[in-house]
Amino acid sequence: MGLLAWEMLWRSHAVPAYTLPSPLAVEREWLRLWRNGVLGHDLIVTLREAAAGFGIALAIGLLLGYAIAWSRALDAILSPYIAASQATPVVALAPLFVVWFGLGMTPKVIVCALIVVFPIIITTQTGLRGVDRDLIEASWTMGGSRWQTLRFVEVPLALGSILGGIKMGITLAMTGAVVGEFVAASAGLGYLMNFGRSLYNAPMVFAAALTIAGIAMIGYASISILQSRLIDWE
Repeated sequence: MGLLAWEMLWRSHAVPAYTLPSPLAVEREWLRLWRNGVLGHDLIVTLREAAAGFGIALAIGLLLGYAIAWSRALDAILSPYIAASQATPVVALAPLFVVWFGLGMTPKVIVCALIVVFPIIITTQTGLRGVDRDLIEASWTMGGSRWQTLRFVEVPLALGSILGGIKMGITLAMTGAVVGEFVAASAGLGYLMNFGRSLYNAPMVFAAALTIAGIAMIGYASISILQSRLIDWE
């Protein structure tokens, strides 16, 4: 339906062709970029940045989410800073990261991690606080250690919420990597979009953007499948 609506809008000439190319033109450009190796190279660069940023955000998000869930004092101390980190546009901070860390992969990974970490922290915290306290105390009464209670009681009961945050994070990871590439990059899908824009090559911009969307959808679907298998007992 989306492709049909796109084709009809293009045929109506309601939007100039140089701003909205036809689906066929985008397909041809995508195939050209793929065959000459440009798209594959840029895709690998962006995936590396997104994977690194997501991995860092996942580790930090799960640890902070758990700590905040069980420590009101830590929650009171860290929550304002976590909220402030999201209120500040990451795009505005990206140039500073380039100045501090150079033009390599590091600033893109940091931007990606900052964008991804927030939903993981919040959903982990919410999921763990939603676990019935009586079940936790029952585990302790039966001799369960802190680790055993976490593994067999807290994580299974909070898993739906945690995986929900991971689904959000895995889609935002691509966005974070591309935002970093918009600021300063010599490769990547964000760089390819900027390059296409400088040439007024709308099909190139659309080809890169649709590739980003496609990878994000694959990641989201993968976590959704994992979620359905892990918590099908619900």
